[in-house]
Formats: sequence, C-alpha cells, structure tokens
Amino acid sequence: MSNGTETTLNMSVIWAIIVSIIILMVIYAYVSSKLSARKKEKQRAETLPEIKESIKTGVLYNIFLSGDENFERIEILGSIDGEDSELTFGNWKGMFILKKENGKKVFIKKSSIKFIEEI
Repeated sequence: MSNGTETTLNMSVIWAIIVSIIILMVIYAYVSSKLSARKKEKQRAETLPEIKESIKTGVLYNIFLSGDENFERIEILGSIDGEDSELTFGNWKGMFILKKENGKKVFIKKSSIKFIEEI
C-alpha cells in the first residue's frame, strides 16, 4: 500500500471511531434521561399520588369566577371547541356551556373560572 492510501484508511477509521463515540453518548444520554424521569415519577407517586379525576356531565357544581359572580348548583353540559366555535359570534372557542336549575344555559370562558367545587 502506498502512503496516501494508508492515510485515507487511517482517517476513515478515526472518523468511524468519532462517530461511534458520539452515537454512544447520545444513546447513553437518552437512556439516562428516561431512567431519571422514571425515578422522579416513582418518588412523586409515593409522596403524592396523581389522581385521574375530571369534570363530569350530569353532576352539580358550584363554579367560582375570577370576578364577583358565582354559579351555584349548576350542571356543566360541555365545552365549545373546534371549527364550529370559530364561526360563531365573538369567537367562543374555549367556553363552558352550563345549565342552570331553571333549564337556562350559561356560556362562560374557561379562563374566567377560579375554581370548581363538586356538590
């Protein structure tokens, strides 16, 4: 072999080693991150478990708004999302539809709700 061919072969080997080291480091970082996240989640679950609870229809709630108005003993019918909400008057996207005891509906922005209490 000539000297130029050996140099090219040596450079190819060096680059292959460098690329292999980089790939191994990326794999190590990924696995380490996943293990760390799993460990943190396990510790959090032991101290304060996560509850899979949500707002349900057919249940009465007291809804407290950011302002002074509150809604007591009201049922949440659903929310307005998607394309239909963008075509309505005033862009009602992100609103809850509530039903009062007298059957009248109330539409409120989700962002105006301070908290919701189940009765």
